[in-house]
Amino acid sequence: MESTLKIVMIASECVPFAKTGGLADVVGALPKALHSSGHDVRVILPLYASIDPGAFNIRPFLTPLGVRMGDAEEW
Repeated sequence: MESTLKIVMIASECVPFAKTGGLADVVGALPKALHSSGHDVRVILPLYASIDPGAFNIRPFLTPLGVRMGDAEEW
């Protein structure tokens, strides 16, 4: 009897949503391969402004998070 794994991949990029390098290709392909082997796979990425949630049936699971950048004193 094979065991089914529950896998969560957290990345900064994933094809077809956001791509700047090879990481996006791996995060785009590996979950599909694991799913075809019977595993439950989820991918978590930042919701960049360039991503259209309606076009990809994206469901948010967290409320928006602020990320402090640079030396800004205020949020």
